[in-house]
Amino acid sequence: MEIPTPTNGAGEIRTQTTVLKNAANGGQDVYDFNNQKIGVNNTADCDDGEGQKTVFEVEDGVTVKNLIIAGGLPAGNGIVCKGDCTLDHVYWEDVCEDAATNSKDGATMRINSSIALHSADKIFQHNAKGGSTTIVTNSYIADFGKLWRSCGDCTANGGPRNLIIDNVRVDKVKTTIAGANQNYGDTVTITNLYVKGGYDAEDDKPKICQEYRAVTDHMGESEKLHGGASQWNTATCRVSKSDIKSW
Repeated sequence: MEIPTPTNGAGEIRTQTTVLKNAANGGQDVYDFNNQKIGVNNTADCDDGEGQKTVFEVEDGVTVKNLIIAGGLPAGNGIVCKGDCTLDHVYWEDVCEDAATNSKDGATMRINSSIALHSADKIFQHNAKGGSTTIVTNSYIADFGKLWRSCGDCTANGGPRNLIIDNVRVDKVKTTIAGANQNYGDTVTITNLYVKGGYDAEDDKPKICQEYRAVTDHMGESEKLHGGASQWNTATCRVSKSDIKSW
């Protein structure tokens, strides 16, 4: 649960977004960065809405391995997947806007054996619709607002969006593990979630799966349902209290 020592010293801050093209478009399908630390010269404040530069834009079918995203401002908008992607042993020192975003309708974004630290809001943003899926496995996420959020007010918003979490350890959860849009048919499936200090059922802390009524085209804000309480074994929140363990 520790980020490796970068192999390129203090790291590299690039001047613009790096596009990782797939083999069909003249790139390659697997990019192994050998634990290099890389960021981008983002100047937009991390807590000031949108507009942060993306560090890596990942084309359909690409796997990114052994990469450290530099923390703070250089983390920018992290990694944006433009299709199916796998982020394997990717490490975020200090998340700025988001760590990674699922942005292609119908696509699957897989995060495996990764670490993401320090986010005032979301770690993984899910904007893609059409049965798209985010899968997080064998990872450690700490000091964050939400681990995953289905977009609550996107342009032409909709769904369904799906989240699968298995064998993930979390610590210092400020808000919730998952925020899903009930009205768009989202699903959250959680197994083997390890919460530092355990889940406090009496106070419902940390929140595990919250259901929302989302809006479209930025027409207002999405609404928390059920008073914001964690939901268990529903059509949206497919998680049982027995799936939440302490460490």
